[in-house]
Amino acid sequence: MSEIFVHNKGQDPDRDAWLTNFFTENHLSYEATPDTVASPEQLRFIIYLEMGELYYPCSDALFRAILEKRADSMLLSEYIAIWTRLEKLVRAVVTDSYKQRYLLSLLTNKYNHDTASKVRLPGRVEEGLLRIFTSISDIDRPLAAEREAENRRADAFLRSEAFEKAFHSQEGLDISAESTLNDIDLQLHLLRLRRLLRLSNMRTIWQRHTPPDMAELKATMNEPVHIPEWAWLCNWLAEVIAGKRRPCILWVGGSSGEIVFDIAILRIFMKIGIKVILAVKEDFYYHRVSFSDLLEDPVLRGLLEDADIVGDPGISKNELLRYLDSDNRLLVISDGTREPFNPLVTSVTYARAFKEADLAVYRNPGGRDTVSNHFQFTRDIVSIITTDDGELDIFVKTHHPKAVRFSRATLRKMAEHLIHTAEQEKERGKAVMFYSAIVGSIPGQLATAKEILKIFIEHLRSSLGDVLIINPGEHFIEGMDADDIMYMWEIFQRSGVIDIWRFQTMDDIVKAFELMGKKVPPEWTGKDATYSTGCTKEMEIAVRMQKRYPEMQLVGPPYEKFQRRKEYGVGKLYDRTLVGGD
Repeated sequence: MSEIFVHNKGQDPDRDAWLTNFFTENHLSYEATPDTVASPEQLRFIIYLEMGELYYPCSDALFRAILEKRADSMLLSEYIAIWTRLEKLVRAVVTDSYKQRYLLSLLTNKYNHDTASKVRLPGRVEEGLLRIFTSISDIDRPLAAEREAENRRADAFLRSEAFEKAFHSQEGLDISAESTLNDIDLQLHLLRLRRLLRLSNMRTIWQRHTPPDMAELKATMNEPVHIPEWAWLCNWLAEVIAGKRRPCILWVGGSSGEIVFDIAILRIFMKIGIKVILAVKEDFYYHRVSFSDLLEDPVLRGLLEDADIVGDPGISKNELLRYLDSDNRLLVISDGTREPFNPLVTSVTYARAFKEADLAVYRNPGGRDTVSNHFQFTRDIVSIITTDDGELDIFVKTHHPKAVRFSRATLRKMAEHLIHTAEQEKERGKAVMFYSAIVGSIPGQLATAKEILKIFIEHLRSSLGDVLIINPGEHFIEGMDADDIMYMWEIFQRSGVIDIWRFQTMDDIVKAFELMGKKVPPEWTGKDATYSTGCTKEMEIAVRMQKRYPEMQLVGPPYEKFQRRKEYGVGKLYDRTLVGGD
C-alpha cells in the first residue's frame, strides 16, 4: 500500500500553493466550485479519510509523480489515448466537413491548453473535451445507434433457446446425498451468477452481427473461477441467502451490451431479497450507458419497466429510503458524472445511495486505478472488469475498519428508546418538551453553540417542574452526520409524545450568555432558531404534528420567520445558504 499523503496546511507555503493549484486546475476544489464538487461531508459518505488526508481521484503513482513534477511520461501516454478516442469519435459522428474541421480545431486548442501544464488529470481533461464535443456537435445521444444495436444483440442472445438451454443445465452442480436444500439453493444462485459474469466478458456476443458460437460460449460459461476474490463474493452472498443479512447493493453499470447482462445479474440478487440500486453515467461517455439511454433505448426501457428511475441529483435520505422500502427493489439513478470513477464530482443522490448500500460493485475498467489506490471506502467495494484475453478480473477492497455506519434499524432503535423513555415520564405525570436550537449553523461556532445549549437546558431544568426536556445535543454519537441525525429525530418528532415543542429564541441565547457571565458576541447577536436549516425543517414537522395533535404547544419564533433557509448541505451539521444569499 502506498504511503498516505497527509497535508498539514500552514507549514510549507510552496506545497500549499501547489496543492491549491492542483485542485483548482482540475476543477476539484469545493471552495472554488461548491456547486459541482462534493463537499468534504459528502465525500466522507464514500471515502474514509484520516485526519489531514487529502483525496485525489487517480492512482497513487500518478498523484505522486504530479506532486514531484515528473509525470510527463505517465500523463503523455494517457493524454494521447484520450485524443485518439476523441478524434475517432468526431470523425465518426460529425459528417459535415466544415463542422468536423471546426470542432477538431476547437478541441485541439482546448486539448493543448489543458495538457500543457502536466497537472490536469486525464479523466478531467477528457471530461472537459467531451463536454465541449456534446454541446458544439449538437448531436442527440452520440453513438446511440451502436449502443442500442449492442443492447439488442445481447438481449436477443439472453432470450434465445440455445442460451436458455445452456444456462439452465445442471452442469457444474455438485449435489450429493448429504446436500441440503439450502446447499443446492446457494449453488444454483452462484452458478447462475458465475455464468452471467463469464458471458458478460464475451464482447463478441453483442459486437458481432452473426450469432456467436454457442459451443464456445457454453464452455466459457461453465468454467469455474479459482480466485480468492470470487470466493469472497460467494461468501458474502452465502450470508445473504442464509438470512444473516438483508443488504442493498449499489451496482455501477458498464457499457452497452454488458449492461443487459448486468440487469440479468441484478434480477438474481433481487430474487434472494437484495435491494438493488443501479447507477449509470449522467451524460455521454462513449459506449458507457448514460441516463438518457434508459429513457430512449427500447431494450433498456423494456428491461427496466418495473424499476424506479430517479432523475433528481439531490434526493434526500428519506426520499431514497422510501424508494428502497417500496415494492420495487430496483432503483436506477445517475452517478452525476461522465468519468469512469470520481467521487469528488458524483451527485448527492449517488453519494447517499453509496452510504445506504452494503456493497458497491463497479463495472468500469477505466476506474480501476482510482478504486485500487490506497484510499479505503466506507463500504465494501468489488470491481469486476474484463481483461484483454477475456478473463474475469475481480478486485475486492473491504471497507475501512474505522468506518462508522448507523443502519436504519440502529437509528430507529435509538429513536424508539427515546420514545419509550418519554412515554414512561408522561405516565409519571411529566410533560415532554423538545428543544430545537442552533447547533452548527454558524461557521466556526459549533463548540459555542453546544455550550449555549447545555447552559440553557440546565437553566430550564432547574426552573421548570415536572418537565422532561429532550435536548438533541445530549444524544449525539460520534460519527453521526446530519442525515443520520435528522432521520432519527424525525421518528421521535412524529411519535406524538411531545407536549411542548420549544424553538430557540434570541432571548434564550442572551440568557445563556448571561448565565456564562459573558456579553453576546457579534456573531450571535440577533440569532434564533430561524437561522438554522435543521430547525426550519423541524418547524415544518412541528406544524404538521400540531394539526394532528392540537394540544401540542409551539413556543418560539413565528412560523413565517422560518422560511428563509434552504436545504441541508449533504451530510453537514451546518447549513448551506439563506434563500437568495451568496
